[in-house]
Amino acid sequence: MRRSSRAADLERVAAGQTGVGRAGGEGRLGGVGRVGAALARVGLAMSACCLGVVVLVVCLSTVWLMVGADDGNLTQSMSIRTWLGADTRLDLALGLVGAIVVLALCRLAWNRGRMLDGPSATWALVVGTLLFQLLVILALQARDTYWGDSWMVSDFVDEALAGGVTSLFRGPYRTLFYDARLYFSCYPFQATFFWLLYGLRLAFGYLAFMAFQVLSALSTSLGVWALMSLVGSLTSSAGARRVAWVLVALCLPMYWLSTFLYGNAMGCGLALAFLAMQARAMGERGRAAAGWCAGSLVPLALALCVKATFVLFAIGAVLAWLVVALCRGRAWGLVGCVAVVACAHALSGLPFSALRAVSGGYEFGEPLTTLNHIELGLRMGAGEFYVSVDGGVYEYAPGGWSNHANAVWQASGENADVQNEVATHELAADVLGFASHPLSAARFFAVKLATEWADPTYQSLYYLSMCGNAAGARVNPADESVSLGIACARLTNLLDGYQTVTFSAALGLLVLACRRWGDGQDGPAPLEVRASRATALLLAAVFFTGFGCYLLWEAKAVYVLPFAIAVIPLASAGLSAALRYTNRLFPHRREARKPSTARGRERGC
Repeated sequence: MRRSSRAADLERVAAGQTGVGRAGGEGRLGGVGRVGAALARVGLAMSACCLGVVVLVVCLSTVWLMVGADDGNLTQSMSIRTWLGADTRLDLALGLVGAIVVLALCRLAWNRGRMLDGPSATWALVVGTLLFQLLVILALQARDTYWGDSWMVSDFVDEALAGGVTSLFRGPYRTLFYDARLYFSCYPFQATFFWLLYGLRLAFGYLAFMAFQVLSALSTSLGVWALMSLVGSLTSSAGARRVAWVLVALCLPMYWLSTFLYGNAMGCGLALAFLAMQARAMGERGRAAAGWCAGSLVPLALALCVKATFVLFAIGAVLAWLVVALCRGRAWGLVGCVAVVACAHALSGLPFSALRAVSGGYEFGEPLTTLNHIELGLRMGAGEFYVSVDGGVYEYAPGGWSNHANAVWQASGENADVQNEVATHELAADVLGFASHPLSAARFFAVKLATEWADPTYQSLYYLSMCGNAAGARVNPADESVSLGIACARLTNLLDGYQTVTFSAALGLLVLACRRWGDGQDGPAPLEVRASRATALLLAAVFFTGFGCYLLWEAKAVYVLPFAIAVIPLASAGLSAALRYTNRLFPHRREARKPSTARGRERGC
């Protein structure tokens, strides 16, 4: 039988049965429930505002990385191109063509892609993306790295293998980036990268870099499974799952990043798995919910070990659970999530504790503080890379990396209190400067947001080009005289349109969620509806924490990539709802379906 009209309405008005439509209550809301519903609306509205800013940025601009004068390869310097530049409009126009291509593929999958739905399709996507990453890794044949932190830690590993780990903590002091004692004092989270690379060198020798990339690829494919799982938690619409299959498959920066000899890709896949398991916990009851919540400790702890900034995913999950607990009148899920986050945070310090234990009694100083790093993101400091708008003059990238925070750390005598005191005064000066010159402040943040969110590749091709083979040679994605460079340029145009489509569709869903939350029936909402609404809130909270953090933090596109990936389930449901709406606007274009086909598709929803 066909689904009831009520279920069809849910899919139509709630972005593919996201549960944010008029079926909305969590039951008869008491005072606490009404507070929870109000907080949910406020939170969704704030997330929608942040996403709206990103949509505005990606629609009005795009970012291409500049090439170096010495070797013609990609650099971290950025060329921002807007519709105002006479010589730069073509790139944005090609981005619009890319958006049309992405929409056409999604429409085709939504309408005719039955093979893209179901467990088999999901596993085919997971395996296919893994094979794609492995092919890229084999093509690169990484034996060397030109990325700063990667070769620094690699040199420490070589020294440890030659003279023992204790040898790193003996001898005369050198500068910060060449002395393990200073480096791990400043960046204790890098201990995980050190131990991992140390173990891979022992196991695989000169193939250690490739082994690291394979681990990143496996983690990324875990993230692919997590994204499809999140879509399943968010919506029961087969159309949304088909659209998600296309959007996840087209998320090329996620796969290119697995070649980066650093923890970003590995941590991203693990953090997405944490989110997927938390979403499952929100959609279950009793032991099943407890099992999913407890199980999420493993990927979160590993993600925090690899890269501490993935704590933002945990913060978003706690915020979502807080609102869900108020709506449902039960706090067990919130308590469980807080316990998981606390345990994961404690476990994330074990690699550094192990390094301290083998250091021979070396007394490490206090690390670079959060406040010190935030100040770095609010200054126009002299850094390593530049930015140009519409071919204009080169200037330092707003909020870009510079050695200032490290200099403050070293001048403080590795003392956290002194760092925070200096950073507080500098932050006050930054805020006063922004208040005194509002136009300069507006330009600062406009350019900063563009460098973070408007790069279609999120710097993934740059980090891919940082790998050197046995002869030290690097691939050059910027060389358009060869087929590789041409392909990368056209894929960048496609990804420019991909950004516009995904962010716009996710924004549409959040706007609907904010408007429709809690409307309608007084009786208990079905478990499926409650789970999907909680998942929407979870993803919105994670995006909000990421946007807010990197509005203030050091500006790098690669840092915001995990949060751009996290909105793909929202975009899938939003785009599916939009396609259904347009399909109803033009009924004469619908194809006549046989009853058996129609029934099969309805059951798939």
